[in-house]
Amino acid sequence: MKNIKRKTFEVRIDKNLCKNCFICLNVCPKKVFDLDDKYEVYIKNQDECIGCKLCENLCPDFAIEVKES
Repeated sequence: MKNIKRKTFEVRIDKNLCKNCFICLNVCPKKVFDLDDKYEVYIKNQDECIGCKLCENLCPDFAIEVKES
């Protein structure tokens, strides 16, 4: 039987562009994002990303990038 490797994705937030609108936090089906103690978005569950790119496509500031790793 073949070993089937699950695709993995890397999510990056450009903090210089991000204005913390929370769109990514609200649209992510896998809860990859969370808020820190300053109420700023950060990547909490990188390994959960399924590469749907909702966050990247809906970010109004082009601050998020999702790449297959």
